[in-house]
Amino acid sequence: MKNQKPYSNILAKELKEFFLQGKKKFYLREIVEASHVSFSDAEDFFIPLLEKNKIEGSLEVRCPTCGASLGIYSRFPEIPEELTCEFCEKDFPKEIECLEVVLEVKGKFFRDRKRTSEPPR
Repeated sequence: MKNQKPYSNILAKELKEFFLQGKKKFYLREIVEASHVSFSDAEDFFIPLLEKNKIEGSLEVRCPTCGASLGIYSRFPEIPEELTCEFCEKDFPKEIECLEVVLEVKGKFFRDRKRTSEPPR
């Protein structure tokens, strides 16, 4: 059995709860807040899932002044170096602080755990 970190079960449980609520797409910040783990622990949990294509990640740019969503990008280099908010008309540079990590569960992430009345053979 793999050596699991203590936060793995907490995050897996929270992810399943999000999924059962119909949330296949969510912000990394949301699951960190809901599960009370660090961003570092959450990254350690989600990076292998991203690498295995179990979940998909993207970056949402938010205006630092008004908080408006200004677009979603697949990779950091795709984001323009200078941005202008179409809502409050403020100009600002591309900065990590203006990004939200968006995660989306792909396919059948959770196994169907239906039990039959017959014992396995």
